[in-house]
Amino acid sequence: MRSIRFTSALICILLVFTLLCPLPVISAGDEKGEIPYADKPDTASSPYRYKRMDVYSSYEAAKAGVPEGYGGYVMKLTGDSSSGITVDFSNRNIPVTSVKALHFRVYYGKHTKEVRVTTDAGVSWVLRYNAVKPDQWDEIVLSDANEIKKLSGKNGRLGVFGFGFRNLDDGSVNNVAYIDEISVELTVNDDIPPVIIYDGPERIETTASKPFVIDAVSWDEEENAEFPVEYIWDKEATDGEGGLIKGEYKLTLRAADSRGNTAEKALTVIVGEKDTEAPVINCRLKSIRTVAGAYVRLKFEARDDHDKTEVVQSWSDNALDRQGRITEGTHTLTLTSSDLTGNTASMTVTVTAN
Repeated sequence: MRSIRFTSALICILLVFTLLCPLPVISAGDEKGEIPYADKPDTASSPYRYKRMDVYSSYEAAKAGVPEGYGGYVMKLTGDSSSGITVDFSNRNIPVTSVKALHFRVYYGKHTKEVRVTTDAGVSWVLRYNAVKPDQWDEIVLSDANEIKKLSGKNGRLGVFGFGFRNLDDGSVNNVAYIDEISVELTVNDDIPPVIIYDGPERIETTASKPFVIDAVSWDEEENAEFPVEYIWDKEATDGEGGLIKGEYKLTLRAADSRGNTAEKALTVIVGEKDTEAPVINCRLKSIRTVAGAYVRLKFEARDDHDKTEVVQSWSDNALDRQGRITEGTHTLTLTSSDLTGNTASMTVTVTAN
């Protein structure tokens, strides 16, 4: 079994695979912006606040009086009616379909009523766990697949959610709770890399000063998910504006799934002189006559020596009514086509509607 771990102390998210390929660890020395939790929970994802938050290393926790039994770093939250944080797994690329369970290791006092997970600022709850083990470390597990799916973002990956403690309405204040660890248990022991899907040539010839674009995606069958494809050049291949530099390059397409399994595909890219020739618009018409009130359906094409190009149509003011029908009178239709280098061709056609 593998697990991806989010260790809340210094809330470093610890992604640990117990078998293969450990992923990078965000440690205490990382920049604050790299630590994926919110100091003040966002109301869009969490109803929780706290009066104070402290994060301790093992040595610091012992000196601060944190109850024994924690591992590594630990977070201390102090609040009145409630306290909690916003957890953010969105940059971990973990498909919710591969999550078997979420594990929360916490410590709370006798005034705590529930431990909760929410995605909509407390309008509804993904988890409401009765706090039945006060004054001891408690292991809480969320394993309902339907509830776990609610924690996904629009891309189907584990995303942002609120996690916190709801206290009794007994007037108590400065209630303390600790978070030792939040971990994600995956469903399978997957060591199969994703497949890079690319149907183009292994030797690509293009021209300088334009962006490099190819149709390449990756798919992981085990996780039933698509992962981004990264371009890795053997040397500097683009200028400050993102355009290609003349030369010959080795390009590696690389994709990795959420378990760290990696696939690669090697290509050769030949970049020639900059293209200075504009596209040619295929239109010999200088004028067109039609009937006022008609929908004008015109299609034009352009050809270019290096790139696929399209023709953009632009009408003069008041040529079309709100429904897109041509109005009575003489109008100008401007045709424009640009290649990837930025070379542009344009022409105008006079359209008369009676």
